Amino acid sequence: MLRRKVTEQLERWKGMTGKALLVTGARQIGKSYAIREFGTRSYACYVEVNLLLDRESADILTSAHSASDFINRVALLSPNPLVEGDTLIFIDEVQEFPDIVTLAKALVEDGRYSFAFSGSMLGTELRGIRSFPVGYVHQLVMRPLDFEEFSWAVGIEPRFLDEVRECLRKRRPVDQALHDVMLRNYRAYIVAGGMPEVVQNYIDSKYTLAQTRTIQEQLILQYAQDISKYAGKRALKVRSIFDRIPVQLEAESRRFCVSKLDDGARYSQYDQDFLWLVSAGVGLMVSQVTEAKSPLKRTESAGKFKLYESDIGMLLSRYPQSTARAVYLDQKTPNLGGIYENVVAQELAAQDIGQWYFQSDTVGEVDFIIEGKGGRVVPIEVKSGRKVRSHAAFDKLLEVGEYKIREGVVLSRNNLSCEGKVTYLPIYMTFCLDELTERGTDAGADFIFAPALP
Repeated sequence: MLRRKVTEQLERWKGMTGKALLVTGARQIGKSYAIREFGTRSYACYVEVNLLLDRESADILTSAHSASDFINRVALLSPNPLVEGDTLIFIDEVQEFPDIVTLAKALVEDGRYSFAFSGSMLGTELRGIRSFPVGYVHQLVMRPLDFEEFSWAVGIEPRFLDEVRECLRKRRPVDQALHDVMLRNYRAYIVAGGMPEVVQNYIDSKYTLAQTRTIQEQLILQYAQDISKYAGKRALKVRSIFDRIPVQLEAESRRFCVSKLDDGARYSQYDQDFLWLVSAGVGLMVSQVTEAKSPLKRTESAGKFKLYESDIGMLLSRYPQSTARAVYLDQKTPNLGGIYENVVAQELAAQDIGQWYFQSDTVGEVDFIIEGKGGRVVPIEVKSGRKVRSHAAFDKLLEVGEYKIREGVVLSRNNLSCEGKVTYLPIYMTFCLDELTERGTDAGADFIFAPALP
């Protein structure tokens, strides 16, 4: 069983009062499994209904006309008596009938049982429901396993991960033996990615990658089928964007060039399609800012962004196998810059850290820039090659007096070191970049729709 961070968040939700649970995220990232394991362990009675696989039960529940009627129907479907105050009712695949979420307010006010909803593509499907129960739903966003979760899965003891985090806090190098082990595992993580089925296969096969690519290709196919099913009339445009992600990340700038989608294409023609991919948890959008001072969102540039894939392993499976080999063996060629940027974007998203990239005519481009809770701005440069100290634009940005940047971070294969304002971190430290942001510890929030694209 894979240990997931969401389990602790589910336990905190159980201690809350007056809210149903909504778990969102892309397909096949372990949402149902996590809720099922939590529900059977933490409640005297657990009831699960899958609206996609159990059509008879779906018809029974979706025709309910009130909260009491809904509960009565669940009771008739449950093989065990419902226990007031100690029952979790889990409705899965709610994207099939998104209007069922409108019952959450009445179910919460009824107060006798706890309710959880989950499904794929919810960021897109819930936009069309009649009346979303704002204030009655607690949202958790699940993503693929991050590197820390992957490390737990492959047997790295938590004390070693704690040691790495402590090294970041103290700005001191990691023990060389541990550093080498972490680098090897990080390269394996880039190839395997964080999809639970892939990671479980990697463990069960005694840490071999023999079946990894086959499973990832099947997942890519499922994503493509979901686009066709849920994107409606825009499916061809959404699919075109999805297909272009690996190609665009191979370009030197990594910026998504909309004009490559079609002759004369403009961002305004595709903005909702990009939003669809991001809301569905398939893509990660990193927008450009032109000033490195808080709040970063103030200088977001409309239509200028990079689009990364939500899982690094799935992205890598869309390149020739030689690319995965180059990552795993740490070879000098080909250029792996886009791949290493993608895994950093994925790790920042897993930690709920807002991310942008910086670009201006006077400074140039810096790969990432993040903003801490207290307004602290930290630029990040990602180095996939061996020229770790070659970062002219990054240096220029640190020297701009009005930005008052205290520290910039360069991620690479090298161990931790500090030179003036520049802190060089080993790439595997992406799992603890939250140490740089002075962020809070909130585990969730009332559901709000994904923000509009820049």
